[in-house]
Amino acid sequence: MRAICLAVALLISATAAWGASPYDGSAPMKCAIDTVMICSDPSICVRGNAATALLPAVVAVDVANRRLGPDAAGRTITIVSVGHGPGRLLLHGEEVAMSGTAWNVVIDETTGVMTGASLTPSGGLLIFGKCAGG
Repeated sequence: MRAICLAVALLISATAAWGASPYDGSAPMKCAIDTVMICSDPSICVRGNAATALLPAVVAVDVANRRLGPDAAGRTITIVSVGHGPGRLLLHGEEVAMSGTAWNVVIDETTGVMTGASLTPSGGLLIFGKCAGG
């Protein structure tokens, strides 16, 4: 579950600058995690924050170098693919060494509002926050 949390936190960090537009990933960003939903099976989900999910409160996102982090322990996560939808920055990653974790982050390129998800065989996380210039 900790691997899921780190992946999601780093993923969320990949958003854009606070109050500046666009949040398209063309410059490094910092993303603050406001709310996390932690689900261990289909019937049990707990609402919390970054600390509840063992995630950093703020994640650094460097789309140009395809990297999220580092976290407090110096770990980084690789962004496997970057896409752009209608007004959205889309980030995807896979952490095979972290029990087969897959994650995605969507950032609104106008507002910096971020949503993310991380999935593992033992559950998942939904992450909500906002990004700013880094």
